[in-house]
Amino acid sequence: MKITQKRGSKKKEFELVNETELIIKETGFLSSKQWTIDIESIGHQKFIQTYSRNGLKIVGSCFVLIAIICLVTFFVEMNSNPELDVLIWGSLFFFLLGFTCFKAPLNNVLILNGGYASLTFYLDSPSREKVGKFVDKLIKLSKERIREKYSRIDLDLPEDTFMNQLNWLLNTKIITQVEYDQKKTDYKISKLIK
Repeated sequence: MKITQKRGSKKKEFELVNETELIIKETGFLSSKQWTIDIESIGHQKFIQTYSRNGLKIVGSCFVLIAIICLVTFFVEMNSNPELDVLIWGSLFFFLLGFTCFKAPLNNVLILNGGYASLTFYLDSPSREKVGKFVDKLIKLSKERIREKYSRIDLDLPEDTFMNQLNWLLNTKIITQVEYDQKKTDYKISKLIK
């Protein structure tokens, strides 16, 4: 499972290997990084930060309006003053600024918190739906691995340690109350049989 994200000159790649490790590659204009995170260490809390495009639309509209005023002034005053070529260049510059405002990427991100490692995803690259599915799959796999590791009945483990692990799993919502009660009962029955 893999997702590639791009924003300007930055590129992020998240690849899940053997459903146990997440390889992260980040490349930019001048640098690149790569590291690996164990799937158990990612957080399960999603934090989404989005920005509105309204401010950029207002600023872009102002730039386009200034460009139009420059062009109108040039054509009205063209016969009386031939040195107004600067208005053409100014209008092109303001059109370019306006276009940049309308097309500028927003810094919308999805952050996974709560674990040993915090992960940041570009929310709109490749799409919100694909990023959401990828993150949900990571959370699901992480919870399954943690549940499997810490709720496994090990009779060599002291009872208070096992119960603390079960309480932690319940408090972090990795297991339900029903699973908690079942594991607790199974542990006590296994202790009696031993």
